[in-house]
Amino acid sequence: MAEQRQGNYLVRESYYQFMTHMQDDIKYTGYNWRDKLFDKTLSSYLLADPKRSQIMGQIKKLMVYIIDNVSTIKKAMNYTVDKNYKYLN
Repeated sequence: MAEQRQGNYLVRESYYQFMTHMQDDIKYTGYNWRDKLFDKTLSSYLLADPKRSQIMGQIKKLMVYIIDNVSTIKKAMNYTVDKNYKYLN
């Protein structure tokens, strides 16, 4: 199996990306829903039981993963948005 390469050049933002978005002033990028996904949608009775809260924590991670991947699909279908754009709701 090939070794994974490491280095700063693999993680830094490209110069082109930096230059095109240097003057961006995006203020309202959305609500931080990742932390409060189930707190606002489920009954507090379900989250009160310790066994259920552990299972709900796992389900919450799965739901966050699915919703984040929907934004990847949105970027793929919208040809006017750059593939590295972070602020798509």
